[in-house]
Amino acid sequence: MKLKAQQGFTLVELLVVLLIIGILLGITLLSPITGSAQKTTQQQAGRLQVLFEQVRDKALLENAEYGFSVDEDGFYRWWVLPLESREWLSINEKPFQPYRPPASIEIVLNTADVALPALDFNEDGPSVVFYSDRQVTPFALSVSPVENKKQTVVLQTDGLSDIEVTR
Repeated sequence: MKLKAQQGFTLVELLVVLLIIGILLGITLLSPITGSAQKTTQQQAGRLQVLFEQVRDKALLENAEYGFSVDEDGFYRWWVLPLESREWLSINEKPFQPYRPPASIEIVLNTADVALPALDFNEDGPSVVFYSDRQVTPFALSVSPVENKKQTVVLQTDGLSDIEVTR
C-alpha cells in the first residue's frame, strides 16, 4: 500500500515567511520617520526657492524693490520699498507674510559685504534686496535640520544669475 504524501507547510517555512514579512513591515514603517528631517529641509528650501523667483519677477513687473531678512528668532520676512517713500514696509499678504519654519529646521543667511546705493539699511529692513532690474544682493541661505547639519541645502546667488540650490 502506497502512503499519500502529506500536503502543507512545515513550521520552519511558516516562521521564515513571518520573519520576511516582519522585516519588510519594519522597513516601511520606519522609513518615513528617518527621512522626515531631510524631507522637511527639502520642502522648506523648495518653498524659499519658489518665493525668491516670485519676488524677483514681482520686483521687475512692478518696478519696485523688495527685500528679505531672517531675524534672530528664525522668522523670515519680506519687505517692499514703495516708490513714493524711502522706508521699508513689511509685507503681510500671502505668500510673503512673516513665516517661522518648523523648530527642527535652522535657517542662516549670509550676505556679501556690498555697499548698497540709495537704500538705508537698519534693524527694520531687509538684508537682501531684489532690485527692479532683476539684480539681487549676493547671498547664501543655508537651510538645515537642527540635528544633522550634513543634510544642509544652500540657496545662493552672485547677484546677477538665478538662485542655485546645492545639497
